[in-house]
Amino acid sequence: MKIGFLAAAALALVVAGCGDSEIAEVGGQAVEIRPEDMVHGSPNGPITIIEYASLTCPHCAAFQKDVIPQLNKEYIETGKAKLVFREFPLNEVDRMASAVARCFSGDQYFSFIDLLFANQMNWIKDFDGNGMTHGDIIEGLSQMARQEGMPPERVEACATDDKNLAAVDANGQEGQRRYRVNSTPTFIINGTTYAGGMSFESLKQILDPLAGG
Repeated sequence: MKIGFLAAAALALVVAGCGDSEIAEVGGQAVEIRPEDMVHGSPNGPITIIEYASLTCPHCAAFQKDVIPQLNKEYIETGKAKLVFREFPLNEVDRMASAVARCFSGDQYFSFIDLLFANQMNWIKDFDGNGMTHGDIIEGLSQMARQEGMPPERVEACATDDKNLAAVDANGQEGQRRYRVNSTPTFIINGTTYAGGMSFESLKQILDPLAGG
């Protein structure tokens, strides 16, 4: 499914979409963890998994629901791997939701991301985002953020925060430029890019050799 950007402020990506294509392995790049990265797991984990995802992408939501719990249990909680979550916004809804998430930190950031994915059909009124007004987006995000203790006025401020939005846009631009990301989800595992949806079994086949398993 291809989703276009809604405004000139959105990222200038040539191709963007949420896809469930077969996993494609693409080259190898050096992995750099930046101070502004959202990292789940031990920073010393020998395997680095960078996930480029969009919060309106149903395939990203499926990965969060079906794969992340097992990934956490077998690799992240055991110290074998760390997960770096980087935004790859496909539309203005993605940008604003990601900006709100960046007002949380640590475990609460990942808890909010999980909440958005788990309730994706509830807070997005028109799934491709094209029919949502600014007010619709804030209303949906406020319903979710309230569960994490964030008041509606704070949601509005976070969703339009220039610093947060700049960080979100920079992640998308860097993903396309450095790793040639053009769809979500896309994974960079120890420098190698894997584009497309992934089952836990497929992921495990990649991770076990890297973990010495």
